[in-house]
Amino acid sequence: MEVVKLTVSHIDSKRMLIRVENGKGGKDRYVMLSPTLLEVLRDWYRIARPRVFLFPGRDKIGPMTTRQFNRICHQAAHRAGLPKWVAPHTLRHSFATHLLESNIDVRVIQSLPRRRPGFCSGTHNWTPPRAIRRSRPTSSGR
Repeated sequence: MEVVKLTVSHIDSKRMLIRVENGKGGKDRYVMLSPTLLEVLRDWYRIARPRVFLFPGRDKIGPMTTRQFNRICHQAAHRAGLPKWVAPHTLRHSFATHLLESNIDVRVIQSLPRRRPGFCSGTHNWTPPRAIRRSRPTSSGR
């Protein structure tokens, strides 16, 4: 799970991108950083003052474990009153659905996970970070 390995330096607030290193398939990629998420991460930084990893583990030095992250995800879903089981992978599907409903080009959405061809129905092409930055959801939604 890439989120537990994020470091403070992976957040690029100037370009509004998050760099995910050594993600699925051992590849690096960029994902969009929304202004809302940036504010949440800034608040988190002010409160937690993480040294290296954005979400440190119990020892405050190493990253949070995937088990800790799963538990936090389940607790948050329960507190939010969501009726169904929510796993961290659910967030990836929800994000893609939100982008599609916001009229983001499907080719940009397909490129975000950057899976290797053959793992799903489409071939995923590389999308440059500038195209990801330009692909912001519209305010009108659909």
